[in-house]
Amino acid sequence: MADFNTHFFTATATGAVYATVATKGLNLSTEPALLLAAMTAIGGVLPDIDLKDSTPSKTLFLVLGTLAALLFMMHHAQNFSVVELLIIGSVVFVAVRYLLWALFHQFTVHRGSLHSLAACAMFGFGAVVLCHYGFGTTPTLSWLAGIGVLIGCITHLLLDELYSVDFSGVRIKRSFGSALKVIDTARWPGSLAVIAVTIVCLWKAPPAAPLFKALQAVDPNWTDWVLQLNF
Repeated sequence: MADFNTHFFTATATGAVYATVATKGLNLSTEPALLLAAMTAIGGVLPDIDLKDSTPSKTLFLVLGTLAALLFMMHHAQNFSVVELLIIGSVVFVAVRYLLWALFHQFTVHRGSLHSLAACAMFGFGAVVLCHYGFGTTPTLSWLAGIGVLIGCITHLLLDELYSVDFSGVRIKRSFGSALKVIDTARWPGSLAVIAVTIVCLWKAPPAAPLFKALQAVDPNWTDWVLQLNF
């Protein structure tokens, strides 16, 4: 299995290439290009959030805890005093960062349901929804960001499989095949949860037609059939 630095730097390099291609092809400005590069880099470490003591897991729940506390304090700014907001906000942060983090890892196993192509799709569609409704990005940019996350996730799985092959001794390690799988058939509850979240994210995602129209400007032929579906 590749370590965090290998995953992060490989995903960052991949993100730079993806952002460059998208920028040149779709004539994007600097800020969207940076977003695509960043989302690809994030996608490159997401499959390891099921590893309890990993940097991605701790960072993710640190960010979630901070966001949850800030959202609570902003939403209830008129209902509590500053001291009360700080105390309750701190409780919310601790609950998400530590309690929810511990609970999450009670139900996940490393290289389990979150370490699959199905989970890559879930992360990708989730990024589309997050960018569009959370960050207010356009449907086109939201889908491009989701594609970046998907690319980063798949790059992660490919790296793990590559590291499962010992080229110096020309042998395959026992971990080969446990990273790059369509779905985790050994843990169906988790896999069904991944599928359910993916379907919900796809349902809530903004229309992809604007992206295909933008791509059609690059190549007028290959996207015609997609546009006819009104997707």
